[in-house]
Amino acid sequence: MAKHSYEAWCGKKVFEGGMGNVAVCRQKEFGETMAAVFLVDVYCLGVKNCFLCRFMRSEKREMLDKIFAIEGRTEMSPACAKKLVLDAVAYARSLGLEPHPDYARAARLLNPIDATQCQTVFTFGDDGKPFYIQGPHDSRAFVRHVVATLHRRLGEGNCHYMLTADMGDILEALPRRAPRP
Repeated sequence: MAKHSYEAWCGKKVFEGGMGNVAVCRQKEFGETMAAVFLVDVYCLGVKNCFLCRFMRSEKREMLDKIFAIEGRTEMSPACAKKLVLDAVAYARSLGLEPHPDYARAARLLNPIDATQCQTVFTFGDDGKPFYIQGPHDSRAFVRHVVATLHRRLGEGNCHYMLTADMGDILEALPRRAPRP
């Protein structure tokens, strides 16, 4: 059983748009709150970004409003928040893609939470296939890595991409091979 009190929220349209924030807050003594925030890409990348932050309990609403300013939020059980994050990472790893470098540090806040208490089954990918959507801050090297990894792991035709127009040469440079049956 967790020693501290936990709360969690998820972006309202994570599964419709493929990406959104998941925030888990742990209330500590003396009015302090610790939060792990994960940008979860359920279509492909798992945990695309994450961070830890610390603030006073009186600042929680303001912090959550900032974190979920664009997508809005819905409360979820801490167990389901942890399960969503873990399952997203497992999905991405099955594609050969690792979570954000800060993931291990941020995920430690989730350790005391029992994900087996969540009965929700999360579905990843889009129409049964990984779908990489290039983000506005994805470097050319990152895009090349993701596309090449998916192509190598799954074969041509077994995943989808949405890239900016200037990234077309990355797809053209991929070796062609038959898709997996």
